[in-house]
Amino acid sequence: MMRRIGTTAALAVLAVLAVTPAATAAAPPPDDTGRSWEVVASLRFPTADGEQIGVGALAFLSVDDGSLRQTTWPDDLPTGLMFTPDARALYSTGDNVTDDGEVSEWFSAFSARDAATGEVDWSITRISSFIEVALSPDASIAATGSSLVNLETRAVDRFDACVGQAPFFYATAFSPDGGTIWYLCRGLRPSPDTELRGYDVATLAPTATFVLTNHRLDRIVLTPDGSVAVSTGDRVADDGSVVPVVTRIDLATGALTDLAFEHDLGLDAAVSPDGARAYISERSDDDFEGVLHAIDLATMTTAVSAPLADNGVLGAVLAVTPDGARVYAASHLDETLDEPDQIRLSAHDADTLAVLSETFRESDVAFDLTVTPDQAPVARLTASEPNSPVTFDASASTVEFGSIAEYAWDFGDGVSTVTTTPTVEHEYADPGEFTATVRLTSSGGTSTEDVYTGQQMLRNGDASAVATVTVAVPEPAVPGSGVAGELPPAGFNGATWVMAGIGMLVAGAIAVVIVRRRVQPQRKDA
Repeated sequence: MMRRIGTTAALAVLAVLAVTPAATAAAPPPDDTGRSWEVVASLRFPTADGEQIGVGALAFLSVDDGSLRQTTWPDDLPTGLMFTPDARALYSTGDNVTDDGEVSEWFSAFSARDAATGEVDWSITRISSFIEVALSPDASIAATGSSLVNLETRAVDRFDACVGQAPFFYATAFSPDGGTIWYLCRGLRPSPDTELRGYDVATLAPTATFVLTNHRLDRIVLTPDGSVAVSTGDRVADDGSVVPVVTRIDLATGALTDLAFEHDLGLDAAVSPDGARAYISERSDDDFEGVLHAIDLATMTTAVSAPLADNGVLGAVLAVTPDGARVYAASHLDETLDEPDQIRLSAHDADTLAVLSETFRESDVAFDLTVTPDQAPVARLTASEPNSPVTFDASASTVEFGSIAEYAWDFGDGVSTVTTTPTVEHEYADPGEFTATVRLTSSGGTSTEDVYTGQQMLRNGDASAVATVTVAVPEPAVPGSGVAGELPPAGFNGATWVMAGIGMLVAGAIAVVIVRRRVQPQRKDA
């Protein structure tokens, strides 16, 4: 009977030990693959009666699968576009119909829209509103024309940045650190000069004025480090002739470097996330088909060019994906006898400019093109109980767009490594307490740092991409004792030690039963 009781107790203890979970066991990880970025184009459809400005639309194109959805409004014409850094809202400039009860009129407007549908959440009308618009890196201010919109209070302040010899506003951009707002201002004809003016965002005090002599420039974008502005337009010769140019402006000195072209350039430009390239379009004319160019900004040379379908008066509007892998262009196709005007939305390989895909929409103009900002991953990290080795697990981390491409590990003991998988093992050489860190990078290249190019965020970096966990590595076992020191090491589950002790007692009881069984005398009738 005693043998049966001892055996049963031992099995019960072993069963408890077998199902006791590790102290740091994580829940099953969610899928770490996020949704696709979208490229958004603002389009116009002329009306048959010719009495309205036109029917406005936003076309949302999926970068992943090329699917397209479109929302159209007869009383709303969005033109300039920009996403908030968190990709939750889409701001637009343009025009909409305001009904005062007696007559409906078109007025310039600034609108906040749902990023998924494009529907207007709120709108401010009768303001100085242009296609050229910029959103500050912290999304607190929008600048367009002579209007500064406080996005928290929705108050509009008038600020005349373009005054004096260059009174006409053409473009604006914020510095990536959010401290300076730049305005591109042009003078009255026949003056060939453009001025690039910088103002302190907090005080609106002037910080710099660069006179761009003999240049009439239309557009400004910045490199992500804020050191260079890129603009397109014309250089005017002494005899009054013009040469289309892409102009590189050093924002510390105002020094100019031009790259000349034969045909007029589009009124848009885009910069790669690493700041190495600018993308511009060369407009078509009667005997020339449009061209898409990639410009090396270090050497101010054309790195590569590719044909671009007839792109109309404004040229193509452009956007670069957050990972820098694709360039999107919205170019105008002239109507024929059989076909109405069309806009061609084309995706190009950023290195070669080869066409990857194209989609066509019936429209007479594409005003602007923007892309969803990539978001930083959200890191979550656990560690197994300290032993040899320790397993670190970041598989519960998530990402909003794309996937998690890189896990950069720092184990806190001077050892680091980078993996493409969410788990890693590490053996500590010495006892002690160590803080291990993992820093994640999305497939779009986003981690903790922002990438901003003057008008809106391209990569919205955040501290959420980093997670830490502390592990306590115990002292090594005392030779000959079979145990490590006088007390259980920090970080171990106390219940495990108790159950282990019970297991040792039960094992001893089983041994006693076996010994007693062996010394019992045999029965006489055996």
